[in-house]
Amino acid sequence: MKEENPFFGRMNDPTGAAWVKGICGEEIEIYLYIRDRVIEDAKYYTEGCGSIIEAGRAVSRKAKGKTVDQALHLNPGEIIESETLEEEDRHCAILAVITLFKAIADYLLKP
Repeated sequence: MKEENPFFGRMNDPTGAAWVKGICGEEIEIYLYIRDRVIEDAKYYTEGCGSIIEAGRAVSRKAKGKTVDQALHLNPGEIIESETLEEEDRHCAILAVITLFKAIADYLLKP
């Protein structure tokens, strides 16, 4: 039986969102709902490989419940360790963190 992933999917009316395509061809979207500078919900969407799915899930899980400032301190190393990504797939952690940061920037730059 497939494990349920509450972080996978698109979000209606996010307060911050971003999409990034890496040079490897993988694409990931991150959606955030932020209230009072706290990430109350985080979701990701990708049709990519297992490693980008793992990285997206880890970034969303780690960002949820954190303040914007705390989430901006997440780094690819934390994602690599939490998901034990193989060396050839570590770029997926970088891609997911970059997308998170872009989604936070989208929130911060709104009037």
